Parts: sequence; C-alpha cells; structure tokens
Amino acid sequence: MMLTGAGLYTAPELPWQAGISYAAEQKASLHIGDIQGESHVSPYKGKTVKDIRGVITFRQSESVFFIQDEGDGNDKTADGIMVYAPNTSAGIGDYVSVDGEVTEFYGPGYKGKEETDLSITEIKASKVKQLGRKELPQPVVLDKDRKIPRKVIDSDGLTVFNPDKDAIDFWESLEGMLVEVEQPIILGPQRYGEIFVVPGTHEGPFNNSGSLSITAEDMHPEHICLSMVGGNAKSYVCKSGDRLNGNVTGVVSYGFGIFKVLTRTNQMPPLVDGGLQPEKTTINPDPAKLLVASYNIENFSANPSKTPDRKVKRLAESIVNDLKKPDIITVLELQDNDGPTDSGDADATKSAKRLTDAIKEISGVQYDCVNINPNNNEDGGQPGANIRVAYFYRPDRVQLKAGKIGKANDANKWVDGHLSLNPGRINPKDELYNFTRKSLAAEFTFNGKDVVIVANHLNSKRGDDTLYGQKQPVVLKSEAKRLKLAADIKKFVDEGFKQNPNLNIILTGDFNDFEFSPVIKTFEGANMTSVIKDYDLGDRYAYYYQGNNQILDNIIVSNNLKGHYEFDIVHVNSSFMEEHGRVSDHDPLLIQLDLQ
Repeated sequence: MMLTGAGLYTAPELPWQAGISYAAEQKASLHIGDIQGESHVSPYKGKTVKDIRGVITFRQSESVFFIQDEGDGNDKTADGIMVYAPNTSAGIGDYVSVDGEVTEFYGPGYKGKEETDLSITEIKASKVKQLGRKELPQPVVLDKDRKIPRKVIDSDGLTVFNPDKDAIDFWESLEGMLVEVEQPIILGPQRYGEIFVVPGTHEGPFNNSGSLSITAEDMHPEHICLSMVGGNAKSYVCKSGDRLNGNVTGVVSYGFGIFKVLTRTNQMPPLVDGGLQPEKTTINPDPAKLLVASYNIENFSANPSKTPDRKVKRLAESIVNDLKKPDIITVLELQDNDGPTDSGDADATKSAKRLTDAIKEISGVQYDCVNINPNNNEDGGQPGANIRVAYFYRPDRVQLKAGKIGKANDANKWVDGHLSLNPGRINPKDELYNFTRKSLAAEFTFNGKDVVIVANHLNSKRGDDTLYGQKQPVVLKSEAKRLKLAADIKKFVDEGFKQNPNLNIILTGDFNDFEFSPVIKTFEGANMTSVIKDYDLGDRYAYYYQGNNQILDNIIVSNNLKGHYEFDIVHVNSSFMEEHGRVSDHDPLLIQLDLQ
C-alpha cells in the first residue's frame, strides 16, 4: 500500500484533546513513547525532533517504514512510530536515527476522513542516518502479554486515555509497535486484502460458522484486522472457521476507520481448512404449508459482463437444492436488463427471466416474476442499474390475487381488507423515499387462504460514524431515516389490520438494521413479531462485515402466525468467498408457514 504524500496533511486539534500541552522543546533524550504520549494525538505535534532512534521493524512502502525503540516502560505510550522518508534505502533490522517534524497523518480512508477518522502519529523525516544493525524487539503477544478489552470500545467520549478498559485506547497505545497473534482463527472471508481473526486462545462463544456474532452489548472489539501488504493479497482465499498454523507478526496501524495489523502476505503461516461447507435448509417442505424465502441476490442483471453466467448457475442451483424451491421468493437487488449501464430503461424483464429460466432448466419448476419498474435512477443503488424488490412465485403452488398492477408513482391502499394494487408500492412519491428502494406489497392466495407480503430494502448504513473514529460515542446518522421509513410502512400495515384484524401479513427483506435495533421494534409494534429475535444465537447471522457476523435481513410476521412457522437462515454466502460458491453478500432467509 503506497502512502504517497504521507505527512502532508496535519491533523487539526480535536475537541477532546484541548487540554494537551504541546512540547516547547525536545528533551535531551527523547523516547518514541514521549512523542506518542498517552493520547490519540502526539504532544509533539508540529514540532521538530532530532536523533529519534529505533530499529526498522516494517516497510509499508518505498516511502514509509516503522521504527521501534527499547521502550519507556509505560504501556500507555506506544514504543513504535511511522516514518515518512522517501528515497531511504534502510531496511528491516537497520538501527537508524531520524530527524524531522512530528505530524498527525490521515491514512487511507473515505472522503471526509479528516472529520471522522483517527490520525496516525508520524515523523516526516528530514534526515535518516543508519547507525548499524539491531535485533528486532520482541512483539507484544496480543491477549497474552496484554489483554484486548472486551465489549467496550470507548466509555468516556475519548476524555480519558485508559487502554486497560477502552479498546480504542488499547490499540492506540500499540500504534506503530510490533505485535503477534498466536494461531489465529479466521472469522470470515478475505476482502480488500484483509482478514479478521482472533487468537487461537479466544474464549468464544463462536457461532455455527466458527465466527463471532454481534449482540446489542458486544461488537467484539477484540477481533484483529490482519492487513496483508505486498504480493497478491486480494487473491488470498479463506472462509469462516479456517485457521493459520503459526503465529502472525506485524505492526499496528490505522485506515478506513479501524486499527489494523500490517503484515507481509508472503509471511502468512499455512492455512488450515476449518471444514465449513455451504448449507442446505433444515426445513422439510410440507405441501400443505407455504414456503417463503427472502434473498438479496446482490446486483443481479441480464448483463453477462456484470452478472457472470457462473453466478446465475450457482444461484439457480442454490434456490433449487439449498432452499428447496420456495413457493415465493422476495428478491432484493434485481437490476434492470442492462445493469449499471445507464440507458434510461428501467425494465427488468430480461434480468428476471435469466434467473427463472436457469431455475427451470435445473428443476423443471417455473417461476413467474412480478415487480414494478422504478423511475430511472430514483431508487438508489448502482447508478443506472435501478435495483428494486420483486417477487418470484410458483404459479403451480400459489396465485397472485387478481388485481391491477401499480406503476412507479402509484400508492397502494387497503380496500375491504385487500390491496387496491397488486402489487403496489407504499407511498412512493413521499420525499422520505427519495433515492431509496420502495417497499412493494403483494397479495397471494395459497390453499384458499390469503397472505400479504411486503418486501423491503431500506436505506443503507452509509454515513454512520465509524466505531473506532474520532467521534465518540458514535452517531448512527442513517438510522433516523430508517426509523421514519419503518413508521410509515407500519402505518400502512396497521391500516390493513384495522380493516381485517385476522390478516396474514409477512414483512421480508433487507432492513439494513440489527434484530435488536429500534427500527425492527418499530416494525413489530403490538401486532407483528420478528422471527429472528428469538432465533438460536449460534445461527443468527446472514451477513459478515469487518469481523462481525450480524443480521441485516429479517422476516416479521403478524401475531396470528406466531407458533405456526418454521424458520431457517441458510448459510451459503456470507461466510464464504466466490471460490467456495458465494453469489451474494447476504444469506437467504426461509420460513415455512401454516397460514391462519
């Protein structure tokens, strides 16, 4: 990873560091720990330092390396530091003296990172002198020499630097230092050349894939991001539950809102396969019951350059063999026919047919598709792709209740306990739904009983504060819109209950929020129940992000269906990479219902 220009941006003083007293002049013999200080920003920021000695422990690029000294005996101050020194030939094991300016550098990150991320203390070198060779310092063995805090990322709004309690301070106290992870357990698939792990001694509890699932109380700050440098890191293949047969050593750095351990790709220990395989549902289809799936198929189109044939084949095989040919599938992220090519045509007939034809070829089962084409580029997602929610259903098993199909701007209503449009969108012209997928309500008949399904794909979490950023406590900015969407969709549902208190209603889709969130509680209210909140915690995950298994998809049923369903999350994607058969970043959800 090249950091060309590192050191050219100087971090502003942050509100929670107003009390720091910057050094007026250098002490006679300055340790790296003095420069790092007991803080997220150096007390020497903006000052010139001379003859800072240390051994080079890691080269990140041609311009950037890390040095570490013998330490100052204070665990609250890091003994390593990043040095920006272009055209310096010194290598690992060289003992050097560095002169230069202390800066706070913002590493790789998203737009606006200066307002959200933490900075990395750095010496922008004006002079580097090689003094000889030295043995590398012994690495800090994580969770052995120093225990990573559990559960607590920050407890005080970054007003107190307490590495023993707050994980964000713990990692800062090791910035630039050599650390070691013993016999790492891999928590999920590689992405961007990074894998998240915990030491082999981790106490768990692990979920069914051998990973960690979040709860309302625990975002697992003890997991470790191994960021592989050099080689073909982005081609590294692994999955949940694999492990490394050896220890990993690297230096602590920061980027894209998280702390990372930088290590060399070619020095990774041998990978041991944990044996995890894609699942098949545990539900045995009952002809007398309705089988419904909710599946985010991740940017699926008829454009083979964007949705390759292998994805179509594997997805069709999974629907047939792993999900056992559901009666209804609520499909998310179905794109228009040409995918992200912005042709102005939002029709998705060919995209849907590409998948239904593949399913029929494998199984002989015909699925029909019903959806409403959005107005071009009005519903978010990839520009030009016009993602939407849709229904695939088996006409040999269920009937789409007769009615008028709505258009993009038509709002669905209730008439005598039934939908006025079938299907129809919920409140599509309200500005609340701007650049958001519109929820789609459809009514089906199965064995003489009616059921209304509302397929949803709420706004993403983009814009939320990073868990390890400069803003503590974090603010979930995106949640406010989801709460309003939830209230509006629930208002629509409640109107149906007013007309018919015995309605069978199912809410499905990607709610982009956790099962314990206020958003899901808003959808539940007094007459709906999330099937996931009481589901086995060991199996309660359908998505993986930065070391954490979690729930973003959900199924919420009317209370009259409580006790009349069987539920399963079929883990075929989130724990795996494409090399293992992954076709989406979400696992499908499956529910079998005895309609009332």
